[in-house]
Amino acid sequence: RKFGFIDIFKSDKINNFRYIKKLGLDALDRNLSVEYLYKRICNSEVLIKQLLLNQHIVAGIGNIYASEILFLSKISPSKKGGLLKREECRKIVINSRKILLNAIRKGGSTIKDFKNISGAKGSFQNEFKVYNRENLNCKRFKCKGRINKKTISNRSTFFCNICQK
Repeated sequence: RKFGFIDIFKSDKINNFRYIKKLGLDALDRNLSVEYLYKRICNSEVLIKQLLLNQHIVAGIGNIYASEILFLSKISPSKKGGLLKREECRKIVINSRKILLNAIRKGGSTIKDFKNISGAKGSFQNEFKVYNRENLNCKRFKCKGRINKKTISNRSTFFCNICQK
């Protein structure tokens, strides 16, 4: 799989770069608002998990983080984007920042062999609430659910069968 590339161009030309022009707002951009997200997904028949992974809508959310964001937001990954209310979009915006900033502080997630440029492994995987926890009990206080795994758009998706609606 291709996770990225390197290209060299003059910094004043960044907004003309074909890949940058197609990206949605960065998940940590201050301009990422409830209204922005809601307008981008409110008429969609696509599942919210797929929408969060769509870099043309919001850039910077990967598979692991999408599962964790949806768990924290109490939203099913199988819910269609068009069925989300503004309040649910607000939770996604807030929890995207929370999850991603925490993951950055922890150096990312090392599942198999990820290491940063210094050779250190990330430790955010120790914070996972749902990702890679299939058949384990939900970590949410007083929830009696279990973590399920399903495939959405060829990606492993983890969620609580009780508290994510």
